[in-house]
Amino acid sequence: MGWLVKLFVVALQDAGLLLDKGEELNTAAFVAMARGSFVALASLIDWIVLLLFCCKASLASNAAEAEALLRWKDSLGNQSILQSWVAPANANSSTLSPCQWRGITCDNAGNATQINLPNVGLTCTLQYLDFSSLTNLLRLDLRENQLTGTIPSSIGILYKLQYLDLATNFLYGTLPLSLANLTQAYELDFSRNNITGIIDPRLFPDGSAANKTGLVSLKNFLLQTTGLGGRIPEEIGNCKFLSLLALDENRFHGPIPSSLGNSSELTVLRLSNNLLSGNIPPNIGFETLHH
Repeated sequence: MGWLVKLFVVALQDAGLLLDKGEELNTAAFVAMARGSFVALASLIDWIVLLLFCCKASLASNAAEAEALLRWKDSLGNQSILQSWVAPANANSSTLSPCQWRGITCDNAGNATQINLPNVGLTCTLQYLDFSSLTNLLRLDLRENQLTGTIPSSIGILYKLQYLDLATNFLYGTLPLSLANLTQAYELDFSRNNITGIIDPRLFPDGSAANKTGLVSLKNFLLQTTGLGGRIPEEIGNCKFLSLLALDENRFHGPIPSSLGNSSELTVLRLSNNLLSGNIPPNIGFETLHH
């Protein structure tokens, strides 16, 4: 708290209420200056109170993240890879933090922003991972493990998420529509899982100029070797930053969407080993496209 005292002293000096050594001030002058500086001091006090509140809220958020991760760990049974995920004996709601745990990266405020546990032999599901306590996540990488179960719809709560890789696991079920909430995500990879159903057109922007929902920031979209089928939705071409689209070794049928010609950044398009038919749309730029 010493820094708060220093700030308060500096504010008093700036306001003229704290004299340097050897200075004298009569009562009338003091009152006059006090009146003139009252607003400044009141603002400073408000700022200090707000700062203390924010610090308390940040500590509570850090603890909530740690507790959510510990509950997930407890649901998984013995996982040697998560041995560092423990609460110190003297930890409390103001000191518990996951920032030193394996696979966890935090920002300067102590918020967990990344979970990086690729190819570590993790055997688990995502059902008991409380995403509502992890809304600061920017990156979630659990590829090449032994994840089972479905992709929970609660994953859409991670509105800040930019990178999601769940490839090469044993996930099944459908792609949750809540993925459309990941408006900042630039890479999604669900390849080599037992995902079935279709790619819902509502995952993507509707193409209107005012639209800010759906996977508007998507650059790399990978769904290789799954059980997905149906038609490739035309709306996928509304992802104007799309650079890599990998849908090979699936059950897609029908034509290749002509809307992909609107994706001027598209350089990698993988559609082999599907049931596609018709002509390749002429507006897809082969001069920059790698198959």
